[in-house]
Amino acid sequence: MGRIGWSALGAVAVACCVGLAFAARSEGPVRSAGAAGNTPAAPLPGRVRVTYAGPRGLLSGPVQLRAAARSTAGRIVAVTYLLDGSPLGSATSSPFALDLNAGLLPRGRHALRVIAVDNRGHSATGGTVRVRTRGRSGPLVVASPQRGLGAALAALRSGGATVLLEPGRYELTDIKLGSGAKLIGSGPRTVIAAPPKASYFALLSVRGHGVRISQLALDGGGPGPGEGIAVSVGDGSSDVRIQRLRITHVRGDGVNIWGRHSGVSVQDSQIDGRGTAHAGVQALESAGSDVSVIRTRIHGFRSFGIDFAQRRYGQRAAGLHALALNNDVSAIRDPARLICRSQPRSAGCGTNEAGIESGAVEAAIIGNRITSPAWDGVETVGSSTRTTVVANAISRTRTGIYLEHSTNASVIAGNRVSDVRTGINVEWLFGGVGSKRNTFTSNRVSGARKTGLFVDVGADENTIAANHFVGGARPAIVLQGSSLNVVRENEACGPGGPLVHEQAALFDNGGRADSSRNQIVGNVGHDSCTTP
Repeated sequence: MGRIGWSALGAVAVACCVGLAFAARSEGPVRSAGAAGNTPAAPLPGRVRVTYAGPRGLLSGPVQLRAAARSTAGRIVAVTYLLDGSPLGSATSSPFALDLNAGLLPRGRHALRVIAVDNRGHSATGGTVRVRTRGRSGPLVVASPQRGLGAALAALRSGGATVLLEPGRYELTDIKLGSGAKLIGSGPRTVIAAPPKASYFALLSVRGHGVRISQLALDGGGPGPGEGIAVSVGDGSSDVRIQRLRITHVRGDGVNIWGRHSGVSVQDSQIDGRGTAHAGVQALESAGSDVSVIRTRIHGFRSFGIDFAQRRYGQRAAGLHALALNNDVSAIRDPARLICRSQPRSAGCGTNEAGIESGAVEAAIIGNRITSPAWDGVETVGSSTRTTVVANAISRTRTGIYLEHSTNASVIAGNRVSDVRTGINVEWLFGGVGSKRNTFTSNRVSGARKTGLFVDVGADENTIAANHFVGGARPAIVLQGSSLNVVRENEACGPGGPLVHEQAALFDNGGRADSSRNQIVGNVGHDSCTTP
């Protein structure tokens, strides 16, 4: 079909292009989103290096950007490419290549940069590379609500084509996208909406490899029949990038990823559940890997903002390398569970309403701002081995960070937790399954009404070091039937009382669980707080 340059599109950012249509946060150096937003978020030693290694000079038509990145302490989880300071997109696995159609970028001279982040929150920015672009995009299938829509839908279903939807309202559901399909809108004025009272599975259904979706508004129509998913990524899908979508009136999940899948990424989007939908992004992770949610705003869901849903214990690769980076998640509350506020021991209470839940192996939850989830800010479950929870800002919830079964050899560092009942909680061992050998360091917990850090029965062999507890109840750290921990150089300020307390409890078989052989050294408490 015809070639369409930037000017012909009315200067709208299109697929794989600069995020002008929707506001998005760039990584920059990954930092906590706390009060001042200037506290370093990588308290662990290490350094990241990144160098742009892709094409330079004139960029025209389909190109692939590349970078070389490494970390001295961890695993690189994302390399983001920015054009004139706005994110083109992020690549989350080696070789960290990002494909785009340079012919759909604004023509002229630009500054290109790369930023790399590792799973411990370290980041680095490469030098600026000067590039030029011109409007040679290659073949496009162009459609509007009145013209060419049938051919466009057939091209998406067959795969391999790039479809551009012009501004307008498209009342459609269950649009199929096959391998290689690229669906581009013209920004927020391109709206795909469920017809009134329609029953549907998903507005968009992806089954294939190398699919791209960007620059669209999706209107799920609110409560009604059917699964009501905005974007479904199905069994066998891989290398799928979903960017700069505005999803509203969600009926079920904003994005639902299921079956065998890998390399599915949601970036620079806005997803609103209006308080009635289930989850912003849900990945059923047992058979999946390398799922990521990056720089996305998620608001108003009943159960989860982001859910890497893996609850089977001890799996070696379940949901491997799931990533939640620099997202803003808020108001995760289930109106049907109001009974839980007054009767917290009721069946089902506390099993949902989390900002971010992850059961994935070697997951990374970094730099997210999580506000007002009803129960937990971040919850780790299932097979959370070698997971990192770093530099998140969590506020106005029951428990800031909750380690459920089974979270082992994981790092919880540099988080800022405020206005909570419990800052960080490690669940007790029962049924032979628990959490051990985790590291808690350089976290700041402010105003915890019950406990700053609570480690329960059988959650042993942890390192708890250099955490700060501002105000809140005392003791700040409770070891309840937890042994063989190193608790050192933690600091608290505010009301009097012990900083660290050991106490006995019971195992699930009724036997006594004593806290023993803990090394508790160099912890300091102050009567008043001199810093905010």
